[in-house]
Amino acid sequence: MIMRPLWLVVVAACAADAAYHGGGPGTAPDAATAPVASVVGFNPGESMSYEVTLGGIVAGEAAISVGQPGEWNGHHALIVRSRAATAGAVDLVKHVVDDATTILDMDSGRPLQLDTLVEMDGKTTTASATFTASKADITYSKEGEASRTQHVDFGSEAVHDTHSAMAQIRGWHATAGATKSVFIVGGKRLWRVDMTYVGEETIGSVLGNRKAVHLDGAGFRARANRTNETKTPLRTFSVWLSDDADRVPLKVVAHTELGDVTMTLTSYERK
Repeated sequence: MIMRPLWLVVVAACAADAAYHGGGPGTAPDAATAPVASVVGFNPGESMSYEVTLGGIVAGEAAISVGQPGEWNGHHALIVRSRAATAGAVDLVKHVVDDATTILDMDSGRPLQLDTLVEMDGKTTTASATFTASKADITYSKEGEASRTQHVDFGSEAVHDTHSAMAQIRGWHATAGATKSVFIVGGKRLWRVDMTYVGEETIGSVLGNRKAVHLDGAGFRARANRTNETKTPLRTFSVWLSDDADRVPLKVVAHTELGDVTMTLTSYERK
């Protein structure tokens, strides 16, 4: 199925059967002029679009937009919105639309609130999550069913959703062979994504031939104590980011049982 934009591929490509789905857009932060903390991993005012293919066939489209810095409940915050939807022949078989909004704390790069709404074959699932330090409270509801609430405690680890997890990876600067792990709330489960910094390459993109940073990833289902449930990853994938200050996500390839899911940048703007 189509997954949330690029940062969701990092998680949902390794956990497509239990990716976190949920409610409508959150409230945008009030306007502010303070500079952006580099830890956030998003550029204010940027927007990007992607084409999604499965085995070389167009399967969907995805887009993300980032607002301007503001204040939200006493936090210096940034709002990030994304939308993904099936397209082409895949849409005829299974229609999916996934909208998500995250409010990020610009001082820590962690999510403060996440609201999502997913439509699948005419039925909707909504959810809302609030994050405090290492804890997350998640309320979700499928159409026609009573809402449910779950509480997640990451202990000493930082809590992330799919947007903030990708932002962390996007803002990661390292050398070849370095590794980084990120823990993500994904539906009723906890996921561990291990990233390896492969090196620098040149790839073709809508922006022309670009120097890129190549990262390889592996996704594991994790236990409450943050150890892996399985010895081998459920999904593996590769990410290419532009090798410049913007670190624009240029391409993602996720390996699945149905073939490679590829997300390719089709447009990028920054206001």
